[in-house]
Amino acid sequence: MTASTFNTYADLITDGGRHARTDWPTADLAAAVTATLTRDPDAIVSRAVAGDRCAVGHLPGGLA
Repeated sequence: MTASTFNTYADLITDGGRHARTDWPTADLAAAVTATLTRDPDAIVSRAVAGDRCAVGHLPGGLA
């Protein structure tokens, strides 16, 4: 299953910064969030999507 995460950074939350999309070709929701945070510990994952499933993290903390 392919999953995508959408992340931002702490200094971009208050000024309406954009979210970066990262696609994970062989991951479920949890694995995609883990991979994003492992790759970039400063990222704040606000959303993860896999197929018809979506996990939404409330900012400022996001999904962890």
